[in-house]
Amino acid sequence: MAFSPRVLLILAAVGGLLTGSWCFDHRNDNCCPEGWTQLNERCFIYDDHDFNFLTAETVCIILGGNLVSIHSTMENTLVRQLIFQRTGENNPTWIGFTDAVVEDSFIWTDGSIVDFTNFGNNRPNNNGNQDCAIINFRGEDTWNDIRCNRRRPFVCARDVKHSH
Repeated sequence: MAFSPRVLLILAAVGGLLTGSWCFDHRNDNCCPEGWTQLNERCFIYDDHDFNFLTAETVCIILGGNLVSIHSTMENTLVRQLIFQRTGENNPTWIGFTDAVVEDSFIWTDGSIVDFTNFGNNRPNNNGNQDCAIINFRGEDTWNDIRCNRRRPFVCARDVKHSH
């Protein structure tokens, strides 16, 4: 099957997006650091260390961001792709969504507005005081609430402007 130049360009662009290797700003003010993946004005990184929610959030803060907040289907897909690229699986992974402050009122740890959610059927269910969210519930693209003391890998995100 022959690919047209347009299809090859699209494939290259998607590959560059997912590897985080495309940055054309010569001053490097609008680029993510090495190892991070850029989507629009945000940088994302997967960390495969298994930490509880609070420790994972603390690591993300040290790295200049927070556990990832997800605001669109595209960001949800990108986060899943980062996990899959590193692990070869759709591992359950912390995202920065919690209702630990007020039950049944989820917030993003970065303080951004809640304009997108992707919980699975009958989720969140707070079964046994589950206040923190994971992506890849049962290997699918949906989210679930689990106990915050569970140990999981995580995805951090930060703004491009804080990438230095």
